[in-house]
Amino acid sequence: MSVEKDKLFNFIKEKLPNNVLFTEEIADVLDISYDAAYRRINGKTSLSFKEALELARYYKISLNKLYNISSTLSKSIIKNDYVNTYEGVNDFYKDIAFYVATYASDKNSKVYYTAKNIPIYHIPVNTLYSKFRVYVYLNFLSKKEESKIEPFSKFIEKQFFTNESKRFREKFKEVSITDVWSDTTINSCLHTIYYFYKTKLITRTEALQLCDEILLLIERIEDKAKNKTWNSKKGLKYELYYNKLVNINHVLFLKSETKKGLLVPYTSLSYMRIEDKIICNEVDEYFQKQLQFSQNISGSAEVERRMFFTLMYEKIEQLKHQINSKAIMSFI
Repeated sequence: MSVEKDKLFNFIKEKLPNNVLFTEEIADVLDISYDAAYRRINGKTSLSFKEALELARYYKISLNKLYNISSTLSKSIIKNDYVNTYEGVNDFYKDIAFYVATYASDKNSKVYYTAKNIPIYHIPVNTLYSKFRVYVYLNFLSKKEESKIEPFSKFIEKQFFTNESKRFREKFKEVSITDVWSDTTINSCLHTIYYFYKTKLITRTEALQLCDEILLLIERIEDKAKNKTWNSKKGLKYELYYNKLVNINHVLFLKSETKKGLLVPYTSLSYMRIEDKIICNEVDEYFQKQLQFSQNISGSAEVERRMFFTLMYEKIEQLKHQINSKAIMSFI
């Protein structure tokens, strides 16, 4: 991305007043430290595609212009945006399920996902936690005032949404999965539970049950990583990588023998679907490099896997302790 990165930064510089410090500006937009922004500008740290997309969107820079994409090829970049309603979340699941299905029909299809939160395809349907994720989408991530958000106990999930959610998970069972996690991947869901508990939108009983369900969920993921199995009936594999060095950027990359596609979220229910060959090949190369700098904790990597998951279990237990006490949260 070095050429496109330089072009992007040059475009941004042209838009900024002379009295604005460029490095500080980039740090503010990407919500990273000054040093991290400096390393990206000078090429010491790679600028991820998601970060480039965020900068391009913030400064209203055309991706067509940045990547020299013709008007014909620009059709390979599609913006999908959904409203924060039952229907919007329903359509979100339906469209992604349909898109994954187009890869499931190809040979050797695989999904790569750099996860900043527990991926939805791991979460069983009809659990309290699956319901809680929908509750968060429809309330916390909407424009509702906090005072107008109804308690979780009054939240009722519509049946048609449950069906679409189930189909969504079934489609992901038709492709092999490679997850890239950091030791903070689980933090997002734990922070959310803690926030809703402290604001009295969920009860202590509900908060503790959510923790227990996440514990069981992590145990299942550990078992999948141990056996490297995603769907034994179809011979589909699951691999889990532990990333300590490179920023996790919450991108889903799909790949088969005949095509590649990229889903880049920029809000909770909005994402860019990209199928341009140049961009997808570049992202494919980036993912392979990211895997090289990550630790495969699947299969025979028993010691490394046990250390990683022990940390996850400790975080959950620490949150349960915080819920049962009045101490300040410190489970990060």
